[in-house]
Amino acid sequence: MKLHELHARRLEATLSRADEAIHRMESLLMNDEQDGAVRKIENKLSPKSRETLLAKLHTLKIMLAGMAESFSLQPHPLDTRRVLNAEISTLWVQLEDCRPRRMKGYGQQFSQQASAALEEAVEELLQHVLAMRKGLD
Repeated sequence: MKLHELHARRLEATLSRADEAIHRMESLLMNDEQDGAVRKIENKLSPKSRETLLAKLHTLKIMLAGMAESFSLQPHPLDTRRVLNAEISTLWVQLEDCRPRRMKGYGQQFSQQASAALEEAVEELLQHVLAMRKGLD
């Protein structure tokens, strides 16, 4: 069944987000641990629970694909460059918002030393992110 273009876009966006969530959950279930800069994810699920959840995620993927097909939604291939560019742009905005002058809404002021150190660290990260963006050309 064919949906109106606006309804189709909304449904595509939702199914796309669901698909991305499934990929993230599968990654979590298939990797024992993930070390991040400030968060460490420890997999404390039993092998049986992990297997059950992976099977349910697989079924959910099939259900989403069936829904997309039944409403005549077509796949839209995305260039890796565009996806990476979007991620880098989001990262840049998030880091830019960590500058001390932008973090004034918390009722606390930074000490001069903390402000300078944070500004320097954020600037270094931003320069690295911008270099990553240039690498996409």
